[in-house]
Amino acid sequence: MEIILILILDVVITGLFLWLAGKVTTVQVGYKEGVVCVGASSLLALIPGFGWILSIIALFYLLKQYTGAAVWPDLILLVLVTKFLSFIAFITLVGM
Repeated sequence: MEIILILILDVVITGLFLWLAGKVTTVQVGYKEGVVCVGASSLLALIPGFGWILSIIALFYLLKQYTGAAVWPDLILLVLVTKFLSFIAFITLVGM
């Protein structure tokens, strides 16, 4: 049950940061599409060992499909900003 709660929290928070990072980097991604991309990415991240690599690849692929933006620099900056902000948010939540 704890894993499901963390997964849902990850999808909602990272989806919000993906939407906000899209505003900053001028990549047009809606919140609903962002949540779908982040949800698939988060599910793949649960695979032990190499799941984090699969999750980043899936995130890039799905964002490319939804937005049609260029991989460099748009999607790379979008993913880096999103992952950084999400990491900071989760560290803050865990510290509470």
